[in-house]
Amino acid sequence: MAKMLTTCPSCRHSLAITELTCPHCHITIRGQFESHPSLELTEEQMAFLKVFVVSRGNLKEIERILGISYPTVRSKLDQLVEVFQPDTEVSITKDRSADRRHILEQIQSGKLGVAEGLKLLQSGSMLNDVNVKDTL
Repeated sequence: MAKMLTTCPSCRHSLAITELTCPHCHITIRGQFESHPSLELTEEQMAFLKVFVVSRGNLKEIERILGISYPTVRSKLDQLVEVFQPDTEVSITKDRSADRRHILEQIQSGKLGVAEGLKLLQSGSMLNDVNVKDTL
Protein backbone atom coordinates (compact mmCIF):
# COMPACT_ATOMS: atom_id res chain seq x y z
CA MET A 1 0.00 0.00 0.00
CA ALA A 2 1.28 3.46 -0.87
CA LYS A 3 2.16 5.91 1.89
CA MET A 4 -0.50 8.55 2.45
CA LEU A 5 0.24 11.92 0.88
CA THR A 6 0.40 14.76 3.38
CA THR A 7 1.45 17.58 1.04
CA CYS A 8 0.16 18.70 -2.32
CA PRO A 9 2.46 17.47 -5.12
CA SER A 10 1.80 20.72 -7.00
CA CYS A 11 2.16 23.54 -4.44
CA ARG A 12 3.65 21.62 -1.44
CA HIS A 13 1.01 22.90 1.01
CA SER A 14 -0.53 20.51 3.56
CA LEU A 15 -3.40 18.40 2.30
CA ALA A 16 -6.67 18.26 4.26
CA ILE A 17 -8.21 14.91 5.12
CA THR A 18 -11.80 15.16 3.88
CA GLU A 19 -12.89 11.62 3.14
CA LEU A 20 -12.63 8.24 4.86
CA THR A 21 -13.71 4.94 3.29
CA CYS A 22 -14.20 1.53 4.88
CA PRO A 23 -12.49 -1.09 2.68
CA HIS A 24 -14.83 -3.77 4.04
CA CYS A 25 -18.31 -2.31 3.48
CA HIS A 26 -17.30 0.63 1.24
CA ILE A 27 -19.07 3.29 3.32
CA THR A 28 -17.58 6.71 2.68
CA ILE A 29 -17.61 9.49 5.26
CA ARG A 30 -16.92 13.06 4.16
CA GLY A 31 -15.95 15.99 6.37
CA GLN A 32 -12.91 17.78 7.78
CA PHE A 33 -10.74 15.38 9.79
CA GLU A 34 -7.82 16.21 12.03
CA SER A 35 -4.42 14.98 10.93
CA HIS A 36 -1.82 13.48 13.25
CA PRO A 37 1.85 14.55 13.49
CA SER A 38 2.99 10.97 12.86
CA LEU A 39 1.65 11.29 9.30
CA GLU A 40 4.26 14.00 8.69
CA LEU A 41 7.24 11.77 9.55
CA THR A 42 9.75 10.97 6.83
CA GLU A 43 10.61 7.34 6.13
CA GLU A 44 13.93 7.85 7.93
CA GLN A 45 12.13 9.25 10.99
CA MET A 46 9.67 6.33 10.95
CA ALA A 47 12.56 3.85 10.80
CA PHE A 48 14.27 5.61 13.72
CA LEU A 49 11.01 5.63 15.70
CA LYS A 50 10.62 1.89 15.12
CA VAL A 51 14.16 1.22 16.40
CA PHE A 52 13.49 3.54 19.36
CA VAL A 53 10.36 1.62 20.35
CA VAL A 54 11.90 -1.84 19.79
CA SER A 55 14.93 -0.87 21.89
CA ARG A 56 12.58 0.54 24.55
CA GLY A 57 14.22 3.95 24.30
CA ASN A 58 17.70 2.72 25.22
CA LEU A 59 19.89 5.25 23.40
CA LYS A 60 23.03 3.09 23.70
CA GLU A 61 21.15 0.21 22.07
CA ILE A 62 19.93 2.52 19.29
CA GLU A 63 23.55 3.61 18.77
CA ARG A 64 24.58 -0.03 18.40
CA ILE A 65 21.68 -1.06 16.14
CA LEU A 66 21.99 1.88 13.75
CA GLY A 67 25.77 2.21 13.96
CA ILE A 68 25.58 5.93 14.69
CA SER A 69 27.07 8.13 17.41
CA TYR A 70 25.27 9.17 20.57
CA PRO A 71 25.00 12.84 19.44
CA THR A 72 23.40 11.65 16.18
CA VAL A 73 20.90 9.54 18.13
CA ARG A 74 20.04 12.56 20.29
CA SER A 75 19.68 14.76 17.22
CA LYS A 76 17.30 12.29 15.57
CA LEU A 77 15.31 12.01 18.79
CA ASP A 78 15.14 15.81 19.04
CA GLN A 79 13.75 15.92 15.49
CA LEU A 80 10.97 13.51 16.51
CA VAL A 81 10.17 15.53 19.62
CA GLU A 82 9.94 18.65 17.45
CA VAL A 83 7.38 16.90 15.20
CA PHE A 84 5.20 15.88 18.14
CA GLN A 85 5.75 18.95 20.33
CA PRO A 86 6.81 21.93 18.22
CA ASP A 87 8.26 24.95 20.04
CA THR A 88 8.97 23.12 23.30
CA GLU A 89 12.00 21.77 25.11
CA VAL A 90 13.82 20.95 21.86
CA SER A 91 14.06 24.67 21.10
CA ILE A 92 15.47 25.26 24.57
CA THR A 93 17.94 22.39 24.08
CA LYS A 94 19.03 23.85 20.72
CA ASP A 95 19.58 27.23 22.40
CA ARG A 96 21.66 25.60 25.13
CA SER A 97 23.72 23.71 22.55
CA ALA A 98 24.37 26.97 20.72
CA ASP A 99 25.39 28.59 24.01
CA ARG A 100 27.76 25.70 24.77
CA ARG A 101 29.35 26.07 21.34
CA HIS A 102 29.65 29.81 21.89
CA ILE A 103 31.35 29.28 25.27
CA LEU A 104 33.80 26.81 23.71
CA GLU A 105 34.53 29.25 20.88
CA GLN A 106 35.15 32.01 23.45
CA ILE A 107 37.59 29.74 25.29
CA GLN A 108 39.33 28.76 22.04
CA SER A 109 39.74 32.37 20.95
CA GLY A 110 41.11 33.35 24.36
CA LYS A 111 38.24 35.72 25.14
CA LEU A 112 37.20 33.51 28.04
CA GLY A 113 39.41 31.65 30.48
CA VAL A 114 39.21 27.87 30.68
CA ALA A 115 38.18 27.85 34.35
CA GLU A 116 35.45 30.42 33.79
CA GLY A 117 34.24 28.60 30.69
CA LEU A 118 34.06 25.31 32.57
CA LYS A 119 32.06 26.98 35.33
CA LEU A 120 29.59 28.27 32.76
CA LEU A 121 29.34 24.89 31.05
CA GLN A 122 28.91 23.01 34.33
CA SER A 123 26.29 25.40 35.68
CA GLY A 124 24.32 25.29 32.45
CA SER A 125 24.18 29.06 32.53
CA MET A 126 23.10 30.79 29.38
CA LEU A 127 25.77 33.04 27.94
CA ASN A 128 23.06 35.64 27.28
CA ASP A 129 22.63 35.91 31.06
CA VAL A 130 26.34 36.33 31.69
CA ASN A 131 28.54 39.12 30.41
CA VAL A 132 31.72 37.43 29.17
CA LYS A 133 33.79 40.49 30.14
CA ASP A 134 32.63 40.08 33.74
CA THR A 135 34.14 36.60 33.88
CA LEU A 136 37.60 37.59 32.61
